[in-house]
Amino acid sequence: MRFLKIGCILAVLIVSFSTKLFAKDEKPVIVMPDGALNAEQIEGQFKGKSAVAKVADKERAEVYYFADDGRVIEARNGWQKTGKWYVRDDGRLCIDLVGEHRDCRMIIKDGDQYHQYAAKRDGNHKYEQTYSGFLQGNQLQKMAEEPILPLGTLRDKEIIQLFAGNTVESVTASQGRVSLSYYALDGTVEQIRDGARRNGTWRVSKNDRMCLQMENLQERCRIIVREGDEYKKYIVKKNGKHQHSVSYRKFVPGKQF
Repeated sequence: MRFLKIGCILAVLIVSFSTKLFAKDEKPVIVMPDGALNAEQIEGQFKGKSAVAKVADKERAEVYYFADDGRVIEARNGWQKTGKWYVRDDGRLCIDLVGEHRDCRMIIKDGDQYHQYAAKRDGNHKYEQTYSGFLQGNQLQKMAEEPILPLGTLRDKEIIQLFAGNTVESVTASQGRVSLSYYALDGTVEQIRDGARRNGTWRVSKNDRMCLQMENLQERCRIIVREGDEYKKYIVKKNGKHQHSVSYRKFVPGKQF
């Protein structure tokens, strides 16, 4: 009987200790502020639409397109990033762009603006940006402050790596004229087209353009875009309908003519 009583006392102590232990492990419930949208409301506001996202009192702004199929496109300073978006059951907007992961955020409605906050357990939720100007469909080019460059547009270092010290075979999109050009490391370029030899200079600008100046012609700066296994040169147009001007067929190290 004595052992039975001791066993009961130990059992009570273990249960009490376990309850306190697990109570410490429980995460505090995040209290959603007034105006916070639930999952259904977020989907209804964002799905299939484009929007401008801007931090208050900051010049920086992005535009987003939240496609019906869960794709998302972010455009900033003319550059695009793709990824996926979804809404959690607890009412959080999640945006995962290729190469980066973002935590899911709460959205709070304020008139025709939708403020994004990072949820904090202590209730001091951190403001990040505001979505506004929603339009149906992919309206990024219309909403952006500058032309949006195609996906696959190369950055300056990528252009240099592709051309510097190489002989490049190219063909013009309009007339099909084939050229062999050697892009020397010192910034000079030698070219053979239709049996004639030309000389000029090349450089890569700070805004990621390949700039070419041949003979007495005016320097022209263009973007270089990777499309699958091909590289193409485009003239950037303000309306976003960039004009294909040159296709590059082959890159060979050194001067090959």
